Amino acid sequence: MRFRWLAVFPLFYAALFSAVAAWLGSDPHGLQTFMTDQRIVVRILSTAGCCLAVSVFARGDHLRRAWLWLGWAAVVILLRDVLRLLPPFHAGNVEAQVVLSGLGILSNVALLAGIWELARSWKMAAIELPGGRSGVFAVAAVTAVLALLVAGPGALEHGRAVVAGDWGSLIFFVSAVADILSLCLITPLLLTAVSLRGGLFSWPWALVTASQIAWLLYDAATTLAPHLAPGGFPLAEVFRGMAESYLFAAGTVQFLIIRHVRRAAS
Repeated sequence: MRFRWLAVFPLFYAALFSAVAAWLGSDPHGLQTFMTDQRIVVRILSTAGCCLAVSVFARGDHLRRAWLWLGWAAVVILLRDVLRLLPPFHAGNVEAQVVLSGLGILSNVALLAGIWELARSWKMAAIELPGGRSGVFAVAAVTAVLALLVAGPGALEHGRAVVAGDWGSLIFFVSAVADILSLCLITPLLLTAVSLRGGLFSWPWALVTASQIAWLLYDAATTLAPHLAPGGFPLAEVFRGMAESYLFAAGTVQFLIIRHVRRAAS
């Protein structure tokens, strides 16, 4: 089975988004509407991918639990983005903002739980990671440093705001901390994909790793946006779309692989 088309899809989506965003650059209202709509689209895609992956595993299966967590994260953040479009949830309504912040926190926690479940699959399946203990430590150190560099400043800034009594910054603080922790889990995801290279089962881990790397780039673009993308180009949204699209691709590949294996076995 060939899954290169799914691996290329997020790159195609990013290119298409960039072209439309550049075309709408002189129309701030049109650009904002386009970004809002495409954010809903990629949320729906990631939710669909996770649901496909969940559907092929039996209750109690470790991978079903992992994809279920990721699916809940996608559903909750989609619900938040849809609610933000409704008048009662516009800025200025304190109770509505509390609900939106709560949904954002729940989504980040669920995403972290799902990535954690996937990341420890290598140990449960007795997979030997390449490079030995020293190689794993080296890759983990590099990813941890990168995660702290891109998401650490935001976590520190919003953490100070929360301590000062600005509870509106809590969602941003939790999101930044969850980003740091989930980005640190890139190491076992990446090394599991490498250890399974050449086989069908390497694809889901490779694509989830690509999703996490896209989130790393999203955090970097959010922190350094004025320097990386002058002129108001929404670079962070490009990487957000890539991250969600890669999760859709990973879930779809997981579904297709398990279905293929079961058909071959029967």
